[in-house]
Amino acid sequence: MTAMQQLTDRFMQDADFREQMRQDPEGAADRAGYGLDGEDKQALKSMEWGGSDEELKERVSKAFRAC
Repeated sequence: MTAMQQLTDRFMQDADFREQMRQDPEGAADRAGYGLDGEDKQALKSMEWGGSDEELKERVSKAFRAC
C-alpha cells in the first residue's frame, strides 16, 4: 500500500486527522510521517478542502485511492 493510500485510509476513519488535513494538508501528512513525494504533496496542495465531511471524504477517495 502506498503512502497516499495509507493517508487516505486514515483520513476516512480519523476525524481529528481529517480536521488537521483541512487546516494544513501537507503539514498534517508530514507530521503523521507519511513521507509523501513531490507529486503527492502537489496533489494535496491542489485539492479543494472545503465542504462537509461527506463531500470531502468523497473527493479524497476519488482523488487519492488510485495513487
